[in-house]
Amino acid sequence: MKLTLYTLTICLLASGLYAQQSPVNIRLKDVTLMHEMRATPSPSDKAVVADRIVSFQWPLQEGLYVVESGLDGLDTKHKVDKSKVRYSLRYSQDPTFKTGVVQVETRWPFYNPEKDLTPGVWYWQYGNVKDGKTKWATVQQFTVETNPDKFCPPSLKEVLAKVPHEHPRVWLDKKEWEHFIHRSISTPERKIYISAANKAMKTPMKSINDVNTKLLANLNSEMERNAMLTRESRRIVDREESNLDVIIRAYMLTKERRYADEAIKRIKEIITWGESDNVKGDFNDATFVSLGTLAYDALYDLLDEDTRKDLLACIRKYGNKMYDHYNNYLENHIAENHVWQMTLRILTMAAFTVYGELPEADTWVDYCYNVWLARFPGLNKDGAWHNGDSYFTVNTRTLIEVPYFYSRLTGFDFFSDPWYQGSVLYTIYQQPPFSKSGGNGSSHEKVLTPRGVRVGYADAVARMTGNTYAADYVRTIRARQPNILNEGSTSKAGGLAWFRLQCDKPLPVGAGLADLPMGHVFPQSGLASFSTRLSQTENSAMISFRSSPYGGTSHALTNQNAFNTFWGGQSLFYSSGHGTSFIDKHSVYCYRATRAHNTILVNGMGQRIGTEGYGWIPRHYISENIGYVVGDASNAYGKVISPLWIERGKVAGLEYTPENGWDEVGLKTYRRHIVELGKTGLTFIYDELEAEQPVTWSYLLHTVTNPMNVDKSNPDWVHVQATNKEGISDAYLFSTGVLKTDTTSQFFTPAVNWLIADEKGNFKTYANHWHFTATSDKQKVYRFATIIDTHAKLSPTAQPRMLKDGCIEIGDWNIKVNLSSKGAPSFFVRNTKKGENVSIDYKDKATIVKENGTEKVLVDTVPELEI
Repeated sequence: MKLTLYTLTICLLASGLYAQQSPVNIRLKDVTLMHEMRATPSPSDKAVVADRIVSFQWPLQEGLYVVESGLDGLDTKHKVDKSKVRYSLRYSQDPTFKTGVVQVETRWPFYNPEKDLTPGVWYWQYGNVKDGKTKWATVQQFTVETNPDKFCPPSLKEVLAKVPHEHPRVWLDKKEWEHFIHRSISTPERKIYISAANKAMKTPMKSINDVNTKLLANLNSEMERNAMLTRESRRIVDREESNLDVIIRAYMLTKERRYADEAIKRIKEIITWGESDNVKGDFNDATFVSLGTLAYDALYDLLDEDTRKDLLACIRKYGNKMYDHYNNYLENHIAENHVWQMTLRILTMAAFTVYGELPEADTWVDYCYNVWLARFPGLNKDGAWHNGDSYFTVNTRTLIEVPYFYSRLTGFDFFSDPWYQGSVLYTIYQQPPFSKSGGNGSSHEKVLTPRGVRVGYADAVARMTGNTYAADYVRTIRARQPNILNEGSTSKAGGLAWFRLQCDKPLPVGAGLADLPMGHVFPQSGLASFSTRLSQTENSAMISFRSSPYGGTSHALTNQNAFNTFWGGQSLFYSSGHGTSFIDKHSVYCYRATRAHNTILVNGMGQRIGTEGYGWIPRHYISENIGYVVGDASNAYGKVISPLWIERGKVAGLEYTPENGWDEVGLKTYRRHIVELGKTGLTFIYDELEAEQPVTWSYLLHTVTNPMNVDKSNPDWVHVQATNKEGISDAYLFSTGVLKTDTTSQFFTPAVNWLIADEKGNFKTYANHWHFTATSDKQKVYRFATIIDTHAKLSPTAQPRMLKDGCIEIGDWNIKVNLSSKGAPSFFVRNTKKGENVSIDYKDKATIVKENGTEKVLVDTVPELEI
């Protein structure tokens, strides 16, 4: 039986009108759907909580968050004393708070009840405590539903009762040490650690004075110098961390004293490196905590008293620094990159390692555990990662090791969190086996095929949840790359070799990738992907799409309503540019900026950087015969107004000016409809565009491997062709009026690599990409229609044919579309093949899908969001 995954909003037509409480087409007016820092309480008013235990969360007290650039090496200038910050919380099933009231005072703007609340209607209220008095916020009402599968993890009190008193206690349990060693003997992971450790033992340590400061000589700004120094100091620190890490783990795998003696000698030196002016960045601080924790826990019985004290002092120093940064900040941040990626995991392991031995650890374990319950593992519910495919894998160890430690410690299954099931679908659909990534987020262009850490993540989730799709993803890739799990298996952010040594659960067997639908939509993250053959990438056409409530902040890009196409897992029409650094001029103007993506410019202007440049997915539908998704980027365009990105611009010398692509454009509507015409590789795209005043509309396409071919000989369309080694995307562009086209291989701002050097100080050069622009004359209302045929080079091209009634025929599909600036936007797509009865009709702002006698009416639904 096929698994069908889709969300539908069905309503009845009555005299052509829809009820006002459920409008057909929702026009959002919010400046932002998300915020860099929480602005809304959760649970929100009238919310329904059904899938997990209630967690109360609310905005920070005023003045606690000060906008900083947040860039590597640029330390926070404004120190805020958070030691006396207090909040009050009360909740009850009595709206007057006179009976059955639970009231608590907290240090942080969140609170997790020790037990789940009973089903029914509840009321809650938070307050800021100042001078002993509480100023209460508005009362919120929510409903707790009965659900036998609800995710209800144990309280911190229950967790702490199970923390062992002896060491090791975190990276393995001392009572099971001998059994662990015996079980590991025949594993490939043991061989990897022992081999790496033996090599490291023969490799002399680098000194922190070996940081290549000569590379700073040609850099002009403080931002560039600090970014370079952060990168180069990490090169030394990470190298020695990697060597020491495998040496200590080799000791845990063998109990051979030679590994322990070498580890003790090295850790004594490394924990002094933080005093050097050559060391910059929070990742380096976290490394000292991580190594100090690992050495303290694993080597505890072999350490002399002075070394134990030195390690505890190191953990205390940097652990306090990390906690001081996190509390009353992290829990409210949209996605604090470095902390979510690995530093929270590092402090968590440190906190439980020294719990009972450092007084500060009482606070650390309380914070780390409860913030995990409140915000993790995912930053929303759909399982996708809004920061993109490359940065998703930087979170791998955090997403697996932290819940595995909690599960091992307590016996409760932390992987039963429903987020992990959605995460499997994100892992598969955004990067099928042997495919380039979907093309979203920083460094997406470097992810040419699923790496070992991504496959390792799928392997771990499959084992811990029993998800057979994740298991088949792993098996499919390992059939061609049998050693893929060894790739990066001991890496700092994504290596799961140690997890596989600890976990002896087998991969489940069941439904494979061929059982999955042709596509999946992640409305909270704002992502969609469709593939004609998920299980056979070499013969598969794929299209990815983004229109996200997160906008273009963090590692996300300003690519609302943009798509990418693929054949055989390799890109065709694809986002362009090079991500040199977070706010390098080329990276901002030609990589993050809208001009780099396959979407629309309005009057030559792009989308805002920040959460304000948002899109969203109002409706979608997926079946065996047709796929459909709509993106709305009507609110995405305008001047950059994000305080965070304005501050970053000042630091980096960026100018968010009309000359560089940002200005008010008076956009009223930009909706992009994408219809997948079965599993044919044919895609129909319809853009409905409207502005307050006449503007130019520029349709963008890009390629990164081969030049595009542009043919304007047909009066009905412009034909743009993208090619890769094995495949082709033929795009046929129709429009309201005559288009002025331009194709160039030059970037708006040259791609100069000033940051990413190899160990010898050599900088890799960046290649140019190809950019196609089709620009209209000035009009208030405009429509584009595109038919894309993505296919193998040796397959015939399905060229469109204009029919006498104004319809377009391509393959077994007939398309009628309103391209005129007059009348309402509309299209009608139907399958003409005998025996098929599938159509999708967009008119009167509703979408009607008919399949074999059934009819479904789709109207807008705003995804559930918070922050």
